[in-house]
Formats: sequence, C-alpha cells, structure tokens
Amino acid sequence: MQNNHTNYIKNILLPCLLFSGITGILTALLIFAFRTAASAAIEASSALFAYVRTNPRLIPLLLGGAILIGLFAALILRVAPNCRGGGIPTAVAILRGRISFYWLKSILLLFPSAILSFLGGMPLGNEGPSVQMGTAVGRGTVRCFAKKNRAWDRYIMTGGACAGFSAATGAPITGILFAVEEAHQRFSPMIFMAASMSVISSSAFMQLLCDLTGTSTKLFNLTIDTVLPLRFIWVALTVGVICGICAILFTKFYSLGRRLIVEKLEKIPFTLKVVVVFAAVALIGIASDYCIGSGHHLIDLLLEGPGVWYLLILYFCVRAIFLVLANNIGITGGLFVPSLAFGAIIGSLCASALIGLGLLPQEYYIVIVTLGMASFLAASSRTPITAVTFAAEVLCGLSNIIPVIMGVTVSFLVIETVGVTAFNDIVIEGKIEEEHQKKKPRIIDTYMTVKPGSFVVGKEIRDILWPPTCVILSVDKSHAKDPNHSTGIGEGDLLHMHYQTYDPKETQGLLEALVGTQKKKAPASMHPGSEKHHVPDL
Repeated sequence: MQNNHTNYIKNILLPCLLFSGITGILTALLIFAFRTAASAAIEASSALFAYVRTNPRLIPLLLGGAILIGLFAALILRVAPNCRGGGIPTAVAILRGRISFYWLKSILLLFPSAILSFLGGMPLGNEGPSVQMGTAVGRGTVRCFAKKNRAWDRYIMTGGACAGFSAATGAPITGILFAVEEAHQRFSPMIFMAASMSVISSSAFMQLLCDLTGTSTKLFNLTIDTVLPLRFIWVALTVGVICGICAILFTKFYSLGRRLIVEKLEKIPFTLKVVVVFAAVALIGIASDYCIGSGHHLIDLLLEGPGVWYLLILYFCVRAIFLVLANNIGITGGLFVPSLAFGAIIGSLCASALIGLGLLPQEYYIVIVTLGMASFLAASSRTPITAVTFAAEVLCGLSNIIPVIMGVTVSFLVIETVGVTAFNDIVIEGKIEEEHQKKKPRIIDTYMTVKPGSFVVGKEIRDILWPPTCVILSVDKSHAKDPNHSTGIGEGDLLHMHYQTYDPKETQGLLEALVGTQKKKAPASMHPGSEKHHVPDL
C-alpha cells in the first residue's frame, strides 16, 4: 500500500502538479517577453513599409535591409534546423516523439529567428513559435530539475506547449484541448492534468504580467452582442461548405508548393531561397500592408467592416502563395493566425454577398466573419473541437455557439468527405522525412519486465506515451508481484512489445525510462523496417 502511495506521488503528483506548474510559469515569462518583442517588431515593420510607400526613393534601401535580415535568418536556421517552419507542427512532431530537438538551442534561437520574420513582414504568426518555445521549456524543466525522470519528458513538454498556446492567444481552454485533439489525438488523465496545471499557472502569471504592464492577454479585443437567429442557420451551413472547399484547395496548393520546392528547387542553396523570399515579401509589402504580416491587422480591419471584394481575393491569393513559400522553405513563424486571416476573408466575402443580395441584415456581418474564421480553422487543421472552443473563448462567445458548431461541423465534413490530408499533418510528415532521411528503420520485437516503482505501474496501457509505433502485444502476469491486480500495469508484468525505430539504442532507453532498467536484456528479433510499416493487429 505504501509503495503504491509513493509511486502515485512520484509519477503522477510531481509531474502533473509541481513540474507542470513550474513549466507554465516559466513559459508565461518567456512568451510575455516574446509577445512584447514581436509586437514591437511588427509595429516597426509596418511603420517602415508605410514610410517607404510615401518615399519610393528608399525602395533600394528597404530591399537591402530585407536581404540582410534574410541572411541573418538563414544563418540562425542553419544552426538550429528545428526552428524552421511552423512552430505548432514542429511541436506536435516533438510531442509525438517523431523528431528530436535541442531544447536550449530552441529557446535561445527561436526567439530571434521569429523576430526577424516579423521584421521582414513574413505572413506568419507568433503563436507557433510560442507553442514550440513552451515545448522547449517543458523539456528544459525536466532536464534541469528531474533529469533522472525521463518518463515525464513528453508529459511536461505537452504542458509547456499548451501553456505557450494559451499565453499567445489568451485561450486557456483551447490550450488544454490542444493536447487532446491536436498533440496526442487521445485523452489521458495524465495528459489532461499536465496540460491543465501548466495552462492554469501560465494564464495566472501571464495575467499578472499584463496587469503590471497595462497590456492585454486577449488576441482580439472583440465583443459581439449580436446573436444570429435560428432562421439564418442556413448561412452558417453555407459558410461551412465554402470554408471546407477553400480549405481543400489551400491544402492541395500547399502540397503542390512543397513538391515544387523540395523536388524542383532542391539544388538552390538554402540561404539564397530564404533571402529571395524576404526580398519578394518586401516588394509586396511596398504595394500593400495587408498582403504581408501575420494577418492580425487584416482580421481587425474585416471585423470593423467589409472590404473591397476583389482586393480581398487578391490578399487571399498573395498571402497563400507567400505562406506556402515561407513555410516550405523553413522560415520561422506560426500558421494559426494566418489561417484565421484566411477564414476572416472568406467570412467577409460571404457576408458581403448575402447582405448585398438582401438575404442577410447588415447587423450580422461580424458574426459571419467569425464563423468563417472558426470554420476554415477547423477544416484546414482538422481540429473541430479546438475551433469551436476557440470561437467561444476568443471570437463570438457562447451566444453564437450553435451557428459556430454548425459551420465548423459542415466544413469538417466537407474536407473529411474528400479525404485530403490535414494541413498540419503534411507539415509534420515533411519534418519527419527531413529528420530520418538516409536512415534505415528497424522493426524490433522484444519483451520487457515492469520493475518496482517504475513509471508505468498502476497505469493503463492506453494512458502511457510509448515511443512512436510501439504497441504492447500482450501482458504476461504470471510472474507479477500481485498476479491478481486489476488496476493497470503491475510490478513484474512481462510486456511483449513491437515497434519500428531509426535508433534502437535510443528507443531502448525511452522504454526503460517507462518500465525500469532491464538487468537482463530479453532476446529481441530485429529486421529491416519500412516507411509503410504497419503495427500488427492485437
């Protein structure tokens, strides 16, 4: 009984309460500094572009500055490859154990790399780097304060990622759901507790910092009193269908752009590609401020009122082109707010058309814009629960939750029916390919004994974050300390494991961190793996 109590404190309370809380506070401090620096960089970039528009003779100087920023950005990205591309897909790949990364390098270099992106006007947001920095803080917390408890690593990193999302967007509930729906795509009590504690501590500390400095924790200063009546529910369905179709087209365009950059432009030096994109964005920024940047200012504009329809279509196309280029080349930045900007454009166009045709009163315009944001987010990322929750927390509140649910559901069904791979999954698969290129996978079939006091004792198999592709084929309790125990895995259980790995020694270490050090190595079969490896049926 005493051993069970000790194990509960060691492997559940400590990681879920103490270390998740520490991670949340440290993440809030880091993200507060990052948000402050990012806001200053974005404002400086916007002011600079505005000044050059009124003084065209300075265009060569602006291009020179963009090239210089691109050179510095490329240098950082060469030193820290994990800082490349979207921060959320990178964090998800790390949390799932699919790619490796250096936590300290990520914290130190992701910050300036993202700031350079914002200075250059890249159509990328700050929420992605915030999530990735939170992930790095989580690993750093474990490595600094609990180095011997490697089994806690992915749980605390998950808490850090959720805390980073919450701190960047001001959406704590959505931050918690990020762990369940996006990061691990399953519910586990430990995942939930680690995420909740990190988000709670992060939100509280972030609120304190914002109160002391007179800043806001909110992503959008938005209050909507208008409620869309049920007689206009068909509008939500229409917006959902259009957002689903646009998400399909955008995802296919992203895949096409990735193949072009990876296959056709492979021989072009990385630095040159980065510099060219920064210079091109600078030229576009001279023409229009709404074609560059994260899209936050564009969303604010559309929330105030409709824009010119053909300009909105132009903004959508130009932003999509440069987002695909920037992300596939590997420039640091997030994809969350840019996705919201695409949804806001779609929602604004739909609302303007319906109002112009006399089918919808003007007063419901802002509700339709927020419907577009939530619906496009759900379809492009395949995260309908996250989209609904984010809309309720940040956009239109609970008063319009039924139209939001309808729009999100329809957009999700549209893209699910077509079967297009989720946008974030495309990015993740690309990162996994880069990580494991020229490496040979191995399939291993082995047995491991659960040691006393190990992390897995008392937990269900489904609740453990096993290494990627690892499946427990059987549990032999004949040699267990208590063969009749019925609560999860017990001491002495013999686990039959099957997994594919690119690094057998590293995966062995991960498994021993979970079940305990194996004094006698059990015989294991090992044979060449495949990229199309399938886990055997239980």
